[in-house]
Amino acid sequence: MNPVDPPDLPLWQTMRHLYPLWREQWRLVSVGLACALAFTGLSLTIPIIVQRTIDDAIDGPDRSRLVPYLIAIVVIAAIRFWVNFTRRYATSRIGIAVEARLRSMLYDGYLRYPRAFYDRHATGEVISRATNDIYPVRYFVGWGVVQAIQSVMMLVGAAIVLCLVNPLLALIAAVVMPPIAVLTYVFAHRVFPISREVQRRKGHLTEASDEAVVGIEMVQAFGREDDVRDRFHGRAEAVRHETMRQASVEARFLPGLIFLPTLGIAAVLLVGGRQAIAGDLTIGEFTLFVTLLLQLVWPLESLGWIINLGQRATAAASRSFAWLDGIEPLPERPEPVALPKGPLPVRFESVRFTYQSGSEVLAGIDLEAAPGEIVAVCGPTGAGKSSLLNLVPRFYDPTEGHVLLGGVDVRDLPLAELRRSVAIVTQKPVLFSIRLRDNLLAGRPDADWSEVLDACEAAGVSAFVDELPDGYDTLIGERGVNLSGGQRQRVALARALVADARVLVLDDPMSAVDTETERHLVEHLRPAVRGRTVLISGQRLSTVLVADRAVVIRDGRIVEEGLPEDLLRAGGPFTELFGEEALAA
Repeated sequence: MNPVDPPDLPLWQTMRHLYPLWREQWRLVSVGLACALAFTGLSLTIPIIVQRTIDDAIDGPDRSRLVPYLIAIVVIAAIRFWVNFTRRYATSRIGIAVEARLRSMLYDGYLRYPRAFYDRHATGEVISRATNDIYPVRYFVGWGVVQAIQSVMMLVGAAIVLCLVNPLLALIAAVVMPPIAVLTYVFAHRVFPISREVQRRKGHLTEASDEAVVGIEMVQAFGREDDVRDRFHGRAEAVRHETMRQASVEARFLPGLIFLPTLGIAAVLLVGGRQAIAGDLTIGEFTLFVTLLLQLVWPLESLGWIINLGQRATAAASRSFAWLDGIEPLPERPEPVALPKGPLPVRFESVRFTYQSGSEVLAGIDLEAAPGEIVAVCGPTGAGKSSLLNLVPRFYDPTEGHVLLGGVDVRDLPLAELRRSVAIVTQKPVLFSIRLRDNLLAGRPDADWSEVLDACEAAGVSAFVDELPDGYDTLIGERGVNLSGGQRQRVALARALVADARVLVLDDPMSAVDTETERHLVEHLRPAVRGRTVLISGQRLSTVLVADRAVVIRDGRIVEEGLPEDLLRAGGPFTELFGEEALAA
C-alpha cells in the first residue's frame, strides 16, 4: 500500500469511525431520540383516538364525546408539531457538529502530513475531501440516523397496534415487508460503489477547476483556454455520467419502495372492507388500520432515501477516513533529544534520497556546514539541490544516511523544535492573505519591531514598502498576488531573518530580483546572518559568491568543492555550470 495514497476504507470500518463522532454529540442525540420516540407515540395515538371517535361518538351512542375527542386530537397534533421541530433542530445541529469535527480532523491532518503526501495528491483533490466529501456525511449522521430509528419505531409500534386490533389484517399488511427488505438490500448493494465513484469524480473536477484558477496567467498567456475548458468539461461530464448512473439506480428501486406499501393498503382495504361490511370489524377499527398504513408509507419510503443517503455518506467518509487512518505524519521519537545551546553545525553523512515515484536523487552526500559559515549548493537543474536542502527542516527523511543538526540526527529531535531552529526560503515563496506586518512576523510573532525593520533593510523590503498603499499594514493578496515575484522573495527572506533561527536554508532566494537589488541583498546578507549556519542554492554566480564555500552536485553526488574563487580558476564543473557568467568574472 502506498503510504501517502491508501485505498478507501470498507463499509464496516467507515461506520466504526463515524459512530464515535456521532456519539460525541450524545446530548443532542439523546434529545433527538427522545423526540423521535415521543413523535412515534403521538403519531400512533392520534389514529387510536380517531378510531374511538368514530366507534364511540359518531357511530356509537354517546355523541357528547365528539368534541372532547376532537380537542384531544388537536392538542396532540400541536404537541407533535413542537416535538418534530425540536427533533429536526437537534438532528441538524448533530450533522453540523459532526461535519465541522470531521473537517477539523482533516485539516489538522493536512498540517501534519509529510510533503510526500502533497507531491502525490493534487490541491483540488485535497480540498474536495474536506468539502464535497463531507456534505453527505452531515445530512446522514444528522437527519438520516435519527429518522431511520424513528421509522423503525413507527413500524414496530404500528405493527403492535395492528396485531392487537386484528391479527389477520396485520398479517396481510405485512406480506409486502419481505419484498421491501429484498428491494432495499439490492438497492444498497448497487448504489454504494456508484456513490464512491461519484465522490472520486467530484474530486477530479475540483482539481481541474483549481488548476485553471491557480494557473490562469499561464492559461491566458499561452492561449490554452480551449484546452482547459475541454479538460474541465471532460471532468464535469464524468461527474454527470456517474451521477446519472446513480440516478438511474435510484429511479429503478425507490419507486418500488413507495409502490409496495400501497399494495399492502389495497389488500387491507379488500379484506378489511369485507369484514367491516359483514360486521366483523368496526368502522373505527377499519379506519384505524387504513390510517396507520398510510402513516407507514413515509417511514418505508424514508428508509429507502436514508439508505441512499447513507451509501453516499459512507462512500464519502470512507475516502476521508482512509487518509486519516492510512497516512502517517513524519514519525517522532517517544523520547526526543533536545538541541544543544548555541550555534548549530549541519552535517550530511552518506545521505541517499529517493522520491516514492522516481529514481534516486541523492546518491551518497557527505557535507558539513559550520556555524557562521555560508555554504552554496550548486548544480544543474534536477541535480538534487532542493531535495538536499529540504532534508534539513525534515520535509523528507533520507532513504539512507543521516542529517545531523548540532550533532543530533534530525529524526531524533522534536519536530516543532527542529522547525523553530531552521528558517527556510523556498524557490516559490508563499505569503498569506494577511497584512505584510503579519507575514513578516509569521516565524516569530513576539519579535521586536526594530528587529523586523533591520531584517527588512537587509532583505530589501524597506526599498518598496513605502510604495504600498498602507505600508506594513497593507493586506497581501492570496499567495502575495499584489506583489511582484522579486518583492515576494524579499519578504520571504526578511521573514526568515526575523525568525532568528540558528540555521538558514535559502533555496535560490534571489532568482526573481533584478541585478541591482541582488547586489544590495548580497552586500547586506552576510552581516545579517553572522553567527548562523547558512545553506544557500542559486543559479547566479553573484548569489553563490556570497558563500564561504561552494559544492557542486551532479547526478546526486558532490563532484567539486572549495572556495568559489578557487573553483572559478580551476575551470571544472563549477566554471562549466555558470558558463559565460563565470568567464566574465
